[in-house]
Amino acid sequence: MGVITKLDAVNHMLLMAGESMVTSLSEQDGIDTEICESVLDRILVDFQSRGLANNKYMKKFNLDEDGTISLGQGVISAELLSLHTNTEGYKKLGIAKPEDDSINANSFLWNVTDQTDVWKKNVDYDVEVIRNLPWHEMDTPVQRAVMSAAARQYQIIMQGDVHSDRYLQELEILYKAKGKGADVNDKRRTIFASGTQRLREISRRRTVYNDPSRFRFWRTSNNG
Repeated sequence: MGVITKLDAVNHMLLMAGESMVTSLSEQDGIDTEICESVLDRILVDFQSRGLANNKYMKKFNLDEDGTISLGQGVISAELLSLHTNTEGYKKLGIAKPEDDSINANSFLWNVTDQTDVWKKNVDYDVEVIRNLPWHEMDTPVQRAVMSAAARQYQIIMQGDVHSDRYLQELEILYKAKGKGADVNDKRRTIFASGTQRLREISRRRTVYNDPSRFRFWRTSNNG
């Protein structure tokens, strides 16, 4: 979705470190290009790990038979938001757990409380999923923010120039703010709708004073 290609981002990182730009991202372009890509990928994951407008969503699962809940590939994190308790009355905590340590490993929902991946059938499980998206699926403001942070880190690793770092730090702060602002705008959130799902549920709940089903009538006369 963004207009900045990964080659553009790598060349920007090389340029900010005073190095020559490249025409492709093939293995023949040397170790510097590989380092740039590695730094860029790590910062891209860090930037979207808290959730962006296009990688964080809610999904409801309901199994026909007792078994595992598959979350798919490229999952950064997941959290079970609906309330469920085990036979001992403890709340079930659900998180994402990959099948192995490979990049494209499939993840499933893990029951931390009972230490199992088996969930009961015919139960609605509301899960919040944050997925790891590739570079080309990021919006342009987010790409620019990630590119600025990656350029600063690469410069420190390869050159270590303090004055360049100070300049790149100012650019990083500027474009990170623009990237976060663009993401908030995409989410269409206000201060009343920000925060986690749990905080939003708390702010929207009905109080006992506004719930007619909880009204109680008390004797207030002096005669008792």
